[in-house]
Formats: sequence, C-alpha cells, structure tokens
Amino acid sequence: MTRRTFVRNVSAGIAASTVSGAPGVSRAAARGGKGLFEIKRVADGVYLAAAAPVYKVNSNAAIIENEDGLLVVDTHSKPSAARALVQELGEMTAKPVRYVVNTHFHFDHWQGNEVYPAAYPNVEVITTEITREALLSRGVPRIRDQIRTMPGEIAKLKAELAAAPTAGRRAELQANLQQAEAYLEEVKGLSPALPTMAFEQTMRLIKRDREIELLHLGRAHTDGDLFVFLPREKVVVTGDAVIGWTPFMGDGYPEDWVRTLQKLEQLDFTHMIMGHGDVAGKEWLRFFRGYIAELIEAVRREAAGGASLDEIKARVPDHLAAKYEQGLSTYGDYRPWRRLVLTNIERAYATAL
Repeated sequence: MTRRTFVRNVSAGIAASTVSGAPGVSRAAARGGKGLFEIKRVADGVYLAAAAPVYKVNSNAAIIENEDGLLVVDTHSKPSAARALVQELGEMTAKPVRYVVNTHFHFDHWQGNEVYPAAYPNVEVITTEITREALLSRGVPRIRDQIRTMPGEIAKLKAELAAAPTAGRRAELQANLQQAEAYLEEVKGLSPALPTMAFEQTMRLIKRDREIELLHLGRAHTDGDLFVFLPREKVVVTGDAVIGWTPFMGDGYPEDWVRTLQKLEQLDFTHMIMGHGDVAGKEWLRFFRGYIAELIEAVRREAAGGASLDEIKARVPDHLAAKYEQGLSTYGDYRPWRRLVLTNIERAYATAL
C-alpha cells in the first residue's frame, strides 16, 4: 500500500456530493455502495475512511497499516458499507485485515462486523469487556428492535413523500425511502459477529514498525468506550466519545464523559480520528468537552431554581447557542443542533438529579 494509491475516494465522484444537506446525501447514497467513504491520510500508514452522511448513518473507520497487515477501527451500520471498504482495501494492498476494533456497541459501529471474518478468516475482533457484554445484552437485541420499528419508519417516510410540497423535498424523501427499505432488508439478514478478544483497561499491540494502544479511560458516550492511541504518530481514534457534530447522549454518562475527555487530553496526540466528522485536534476536543460541561452546568442551575424539564428545554438552548450552535452544526440539517440539544438536556437532567 502506498501513499499515492491509498489516498483517494472509495468511489469516483464522492467529492461532488454535498455534506451540508440531505439532497446531496441522498444522491451519494442512491448509488448503493458508491460514495460511502472518502479516504484521507492522517499520518504515515494511518488513514481516515470518512463516512458520507446518509439516511442510516455510517460511522467513520480508521485504517492502520502494519508490517504484516491492517487494523480497522469500526465497521459501520451495515454489511454493504463494510464490503465497500473491504473491496477498496483489497484493491490497494495484498495485506490482510488482521484486527478489527469496535469502539462501542452502537449499531453504526459494529453491524458490519460479519464482513471481515468472511473476507479474512483469521481476523480478530477486539473491544473492551464492557462493550462485548453490551453487544450481547443491548447490541443484538437492538437489531431485533430495528426490524420491529423500521416498517413504521418507512410508513412515515411514505406519508411525508405523499405530502411533500416541492420537487426537491420529494427527491430527498424518495432517496431516504429507498435507503430505509434497503437497510431493513440488510438488518433482517444480519449474522452478528461478536468480538473474539476483549480487555478491561489497556491492551497493546506491538509491531516492529508500530505500537498501538487500546484504552478504556472511563465512561463517556457509553460505559465501555474504547480509544485507539498511536503514541509514535500522535494520533488517537475516539469512536463517538468525540464527534464532529452534536453528541448522542442516550446511553451516555455526561459527568463521567467530561472526566474521561480530560484524561484523553492528557495523551500526547495532535490528531483525532473521530467516530463521525473530519480529522480534528485538541482544540476541538476542548470545545466538545466544554459543550458537555456547560450543558450539565446549565441544566443543574435551572433545576436548582425549580424549573421543570420543559422549562429547561426552552431556556438552555438559547443560553448555549452563541458559543456552541455554529460549531456543532457543520453538517447543517443532517444532524440539527437545535433538535439534538433537547435530547442532550433530557439526559443531563435525568443523570444530574
């Protein structure tokens, strides 16, 4: 694998698709496996496969090249996305994928796992002990939940399509509907591949050309978040503990999250490969951590003053907006801050009282 051949799009034309709104997202996704990722070099032998925004979100992947093979971090929401990346890797290098790492148990980071042992029979899938248990107790049951709830989601899209006021909105909804229907069929056929190796706090993979540290620094986005740290290259892979838009806190621990990110900042790194979004540095980490900390503080202050949850949800977004709304809205309406901050407030309220 060479720098010249590796740093290119997973499909020709992805650069032409917009990331600022759903129409461009839908055009990219309508090509099936095409346009799902853009591969970017982060350091020598270290790459980000940046996921294009699509209706059913895919995670980013990190690709780490070693002397004897590749390590891939996270496998996206569906096997077709994982196969698209595996095909690209096969075109670029004869080296096998020897390790797959799952950063946490959410669907968009592990439901493509099954593709890797099918393509590379000797691959090991690694995560934390906590996340492996969460995959069994929550990840697999959520596959069944998706099969149960997706028909209702599809019916809602059909109703919205029928009432769409403009041609642009109809095109967007039609593409989303096609993606939702295809996603449901994939989920029905999933054969979940669980991790084959697990650790509690720290695991090191030491190669002649690279050292890779796998770390559990504490609870954050989930209770078992895994970080991948390359001390020589000064790169860290964060999963969804740090992302490029407003975080999902439904399974999170906001106060612990702040402390975990403080520990993360103490590592000697210059580049973060996040679970979603582009490569970032410590300035973004501080901004992201600040959002969570100030959200908690604002919710607590309002609650201590006797405000109800509805009153807090009405007041806190305006309090935080000037500092955080623009930075957490890089992808426009794809993951709208004004909507997601409300669910963040609900979680902070539930865990802070």
